Amino acid sequence: MPVGRGDFVLIEYTLTVKDTGELVETTREDVARAKGVYDERERYGPRLVIVGEGRLVPGLEEALVGRDEGDEFEVTIPPEKAYGQRDPSKVKIYPRRLFERHGIVPEPGRSVEIDGQYAVIRQVTGGRVVVDFNHPLAGRTLHAKVKIVKVLRTVEEKVKHLILRRMRLNEDEVEVTYSGSDKTVTVKLGPRALTIPEAQVVKRIVTEEIRRYLGRDVSTVRFVEEVRLGEGGERPHSSRR
Repeated sequence: MPVGRGDFVLIEYTLTVKDTGELVETTREDVARAKGVYDERERYGPRLVIVGEGRLVPGLEEALVGRDEGDEFEVTIPPEKAYGQRDPSKVKIYPRRLFERHGIVPEPGRSVEIDGQYAVIRQVTGGRVVVDFNHPLAGRTLHAKVKIVKVLRTVEEKVKHLILRRMRLNEDEVEVTYSGSDKTVTVKLGPRALTIPEAQVVKRIVTEEIRRYLGRDVSTVRFVEEVRLGEGGERPHSSRR
C-alpha cells in the first residue's frame, strides 16, 4: 500500500543545496563522515517520519506520499517548498551600540538573538549593523536523496520508534507490547533509560503523541522500568505509570 498522510515511515535521506552540493542534513553516517561533519552525539540511521507532522521541509515530506516501502528516489525541492523565498523586509539595520551594550562585538557572519528571534549579522558599517532574519537557506533550491526503509504497520512498532526518536537507546532496550482487547500499550525500558535526565519528560511527550496519533487504538499506556542489581544489596523494583 502506498505511503499516505498519517503513515509512520522510517526513511534515510541526504539533503543538500542543489547548486553547491553543501550538506544540509543526512541520516547516513558514511555521508556525514565523508563531508567532515560527523557528530558522535548524533544518531545516524533510518529516521521516523509521520507523514503530515511537519518535521521535514514540506517538499521532502510531500515526496513520500504515494511511494512504497523500499523505494529509492531523488527529488528537487524549490525554495517555497523548503525554507521559503528570501524576504527583504526581514533584513534590518540596528545601531552598533545596541550590541555593545549587551557585550556583543558585531561581526559579519555572527549569529545573534534579538527579541527572541535568531538572525545573522551581514554587514557592519560604522555605527550601523545589518542583520538578516531570513533562514540561512531561504531562497535556496535543495536536492534530496531518499530511501523508504520501512513502513511501520503495528502499534508496537510505532510506539517503539516514537520513543527511540527522543531517547538515545538501542532498539533492544525498548520492549513494547500491545493488548488489542483493552487497548493497552506496555513499554518496558532497559536500565540505561534511568540514566537519561529527560526520561520523565520524554515519557510525557510520547504519551501525548500516542494519544494524538494512535488514540483510536490505544486507551492506556504503561511504562515499566527495571533496575539490574549490582553489588550492594539493593532490592529490585519497577515503577508503573
